[in-house]
Parts: sequence; structure tokens; C-alpha cells
Amino acid sequence: MSFFKTGNTQSSTGDPFLDHVVSIQSDDYTTSYTSANSIRNSDVFTAVKIIASDIASSPLQLIKASMPQADDELIKLLNEKPNSEMDGWHFKFALVVNMLLNGNSFAEIKRQDNKISELHLLPNSSVTVKQADDGKVYYTVGDSKRRLNNQDILHFKYFSQDGLTGISPLYALRDEMKIQHAGNKTWFSFFSKGVNGSGILKVHKSDLDGKAKQAIREKFEEANSASNGDNALRTIILDETMDYQTLEINTDVLKLVNSSDWTTKQISKAFGIPSERLGVENAHSSSVQSNLMYIQNTLIHYFNVFVSEFDGKLKSDVAENFRFNTDRLLESDPDTMVKNILDQVKGSLITINEGRGKLGMPSLDGGDRLLTSLNYTYLDALEKYQFSEKEEKNGTRETIDGGS
Repeated sequence: MSFFKTGNTQSSTGDPFLDHVVSIQSDDYTTSYTSANSIRNSDVFTAVKIIASDIASSPLQLIKASMPQADDELIKLLNEKPNSEMDGWHFKFALVVNMLLNGNSFAEIKRQDNKISELHLLPNSSVTVKQADDGKVYYTVGDSKRRLNNQDILHFKYFSQDGLTGISPLYALRDEMKIQHAGNKTWFSFFSKGVNGSGILKVHKSDLDGKAKQAIREKFEEANSASNGDNALRTIILDETMDYQTLEINTDVLKLVNSSDWTTKQISKAFGIPSERLGVENAHSSSVQSNLMYIQNTLIHYFNVFVSEFDGKLKSDVAENFRFNTDRLLESDPDTMVKNILDQVKGSLITINEGRGKLGMPSLDGGDRLLTSLNYTYLDALEKYQFSEKEEKNGTRETIDGGS
């Protein structure tokens, strides 16, 4: 029997990164889970936060015959209240966070009278994935090794080598994050341990002890840089025994600080998000184009991970399928939003009241009918219209000829 374990039994390697990032042991297919210490990196934290919040903010829909099903109990369970302790937004958010950091995330499906009643988030450290000799996959949960069948647990994984367990994007970032960590230590050491005073005050022909130096420093600062700002930018007056010289920060270090976006780009690449969402400027695309590319090239893949699991284990009708509604993500700015709604109303896709509802405006009398242009009609109707016009013209000509 093969087994795929997610737990906290891994011993320390002495390397904090290796202790917190997914490690793969190919001989026994064991995968350890990732600690929250992994998100102490600001770029990783931001990437995970952006993806998780965008997925959690996109409502799920159940589609049947190309139409979303209104007031569906399962959809309300996923979007609003999956269980008595958690709301739908944080439920989806936590599932995405665990999947990105650990490679896997789990939720138990609770049923009552053969009907899904609740969904409960499971800690990665408590779940072990196992495969029986006949190939069937099952899960054991907690210290008691409570067994759950494959259909009783939602298991989300973005990148997988075997189709049964996932690998975190952090696994591909080990070297890049080590470089970033070393760079951060260099900056920290420079600004915390380097000689970074604003200036040097030389006292000639004197042998000063520590107390004397401290006293002169305090008197000089009191006279020339009072805390209330009264002496700021005023003329400095020194006698012949003193000489003051300003210090400049090493510009090479400042250049290093300002050009330190290589690891940020690598992290954004691994998570599949545009680098500008992590603060790296991109002069080649507008915010609207960037937002659309983000949905089409990034979120769609994460959406598919969740949709495929929901379709396989939650729905009862094969004619139904789940879908994420991305309308909120496409609302780049108010002007673009209003223009899109107007185009939808003019194109007979939505009614006036549906468009007003998207803008948070009240309904109007008569606004529930679809508008259309007189310049558009169906092809078969156009043929009938042309045929009737031709008959009408022929009839008029015959009348004129007969009258003459």
C-alpha cells in the first residue's frame, strides 16, 4: 500500500527555509506541510494574499443549461456558511492559502440524509492520504486515524507529480529566497551596524574620554538640531578647536536596494501572477489589460482546480457544473464598468433594471423588458420582411397599372 502523508513529523534540518518549505521524499512519497513561517517573506505573503482573496471574493455559481441556478442550497453553503464556525469567504480563503503554502488543502464533506449539510476545513498536519492495493484512495484524519473515503473529502492541489498529492510553488523558490534572505541581511547589517552618523565633529588638540565625547555630542546636537525643529537649517557656529564634516550614505548600497526586484519577479513567476501586483513597475500594459491578463492567465488555472473538485464530489446532476463569477474582478474602474453595462443593455443581454442593480441603483417601472435596436432583426425575419415588401410593391404597381 502506498501512502502520501502531510504532517509535522519532519525533524529540523538546521535550515529554516527547508524546515518550512515542502520537501519531497521520492522513496516513500512523503510530503511535509509548510509552517506559517513561510509567509514571513513579504513577497510570498503578498502573492498568497492576492490569489486567495481574489478567489474567495469570486462567488461560486451552479450552472445548468447555461444558466446560474438561483437560490441553490449548495451554493449558499459554499458562498455564505459552509459550517457553523466559519463564513464562506474565510473558508475559501483558507483553502487557497493552504494549497499555495503546503501544496494541499482539505475539507471534510458532512452529509445528512444523503444530502450535503456542512463543509469543514481540515488542518494539513492531521491528514494522511493513502492508496490501497486496489488503487482506491482514502484519507485518515487526526490521531485516531479516522478513515474518510475519497468522496467524503475535498482535496485541492495545484501542482502534482502523481495526481494524488500536491507540491507548493515555494518548492521551486528555495534558491531565490535564499538569495533574497542574504540580500536582506546585507541591507540590515549596513543600516544597523555600519557607521551611519549624519556627520563627524572633530575636536582638535584634545584627549577626550567617553564621558567627555558624549557630553560634547549632546551639547552640539542640542545647539544645532533641537527636537522641536527650532534650530533646523540654522547656521552652525564652531570655534577654532572644532571642525564639522557631513557624511554621505554609500550610493552603491542604495542602488542595490533600488534594484532588488529580481527575486520578486521570480516569486511572481512561480505563483503565476503579474509582477506589478507585487510592486514591480510594468510600463508595457495598462491596468485594464493587466487585470484581464491576470484573470485569463493566472486565476483561471486556480479556478479550474477548485471547480474540478467540486464537480466531481459535490454535484448530484451530471448536467450541472460549478463556475466562479469574475464580474467583480473585471470592474477595473467606474467609467469602464458603466460603459460595459450600457453595452450589455444595448445588446439586449440584460434589462435596464439588471444594469441598475449592478450599479446599486433602484429598479424602475418598465425596466424589466429587454431593449433592442430597430436596425437589428433575425435573418429569417429579415427574409420575410423583404418578401412582404416586394409583394406590397408589386400589388401597388398592379393597382396603378389597372387604374391607368
